[in-house]
Amino acid sequence: MKKLKLDQEIEDWLVAFFNGELEEAEEENVSEWLKKCPENREAYDVLLEDYLRVRWSQENVRIREDRAKKVIFSSLKKKRHPWLYYSAVASVVLLLVFAGILFTREKTNVLPQGAVAVEIKPVRSQAVLVLSSGERVELASSHLEIRERDGLIVKVDSNSGIRYDSLATEVSEKVELIYNKIIVPRGGEYFVTLSDGTKVWLDAESELEYPVNFSVDCREVKLKGEAYFSVTKDKGKPFLVQSGEYGVRVYGTEFNVNAYNPRQIETVLVEGTIGFKANVLSEERMLQPNHLAVVNMETGVSEIRKVDIYPYIAWKNQDIVFANERLESIMEKVARWYDVVVFFQNEGLKDLRFDCNMQRYADIKDLFFFMEKTSNARFSINGRTVTVSKK
Repeated sequence: MKKLKLDQEIEDWLVAFFNGELEEAEEENVSEWLKKCPENREAYDVLLEDYLRVRWSQENVRIREDRAKKVIFSSLKKKRHPWLYYSAVASVVLLLVFAGILFTREKTNVLPQGAVAVEIKPVRSQAVLVLSSGERVELASSHLEIRERDGLIVKVDSNSGIRYDSLATEVSEKVELIYNKIIVPRGGEYFVTLSDGTKVWLDAESELEYPVNFSVDCREVKLKGEAYFSVTKDKGKPFLVQSGEYGVRVYGTEFNVNAYNPRQIETVLVEGTIGFKANVLSEERMLQPNHLAVVNMETGVSEIRKVDIYPYIAWKNQDIVFANERLESIMEKVARWYDVVVFFQNEGLKDLRFDCNMQRYADIKDLFFFMEKTSNARFSINGRTVTVSKK
């Protein structure tokens, strides 16, 4: 079917509608315009899909909303042919501050008939602290101080995470190290400040084990899942992150380790210099800022390449950023962040690719709404199960 060619005034009018910039009466006019003929509805759907593709482009993930709108409107006005401008502005990023507006207007049927409605909350600060005694402390809403066996004070605050105040006296080599562990469940995240001042952001379904006070010559922690580290500099006491046999050695830097898949571990360096080893028999390799190291733990082979690091660390800033990422990988993250189970009715849908940048605290339905509008996938929610099917 031939696309209806919209004049510039109608295009600008519809884009203003998408951005939530029309008055209530003007929004009603859009509804009336859509009802006039099927061609209007078809043109609207095509414009909305292309508009969303433009807004979802990930080339500049830090662009501000006003800049994004300016680029879009400028591009609209410059192009003589209204159906040709979309590819020319594919570098504009989506900032989903208006996601709720579009979602309420074009509501996707994500709840099948007879399905059970369950509130799926966005990721939130929650974790369990396991003390050296084995006692487990829920950290989701705690405001307390805990004294460990060596006298160190553990301060817990649901807003600022957990903080360890180091002992005034130097730890002796003969003193037995006391370990704590933080366990972050699916749908959670947590922040911890270690006794040396190192800051650690833990993503959903992750664990961090560490001594409440480090030894005199080394600072070593053990990680499962994913964490972002901002390590306090100490040239005489290296900081080590172990995940199985994989190890990262640093002296003061910022980096992210993704060890969800024990067979393939990814590390991205934000600043500083780090060395990493697949196992004790492997040679140490160095990583420079803005580079990604991918290690095959079965073969010990590692690959290093320069990347845009933001998609790898966006979760730490409460953002969801995908850059040409496979739907299967996206839904693995969604399952952890929102504590849901994902089922694909069609295996081929796993290879769909998406670009996205939105707040991680947004409603899961907002994410599915935009993914449906820009692909042939459909997302249905029943309880805590998400089914991905073809339209």
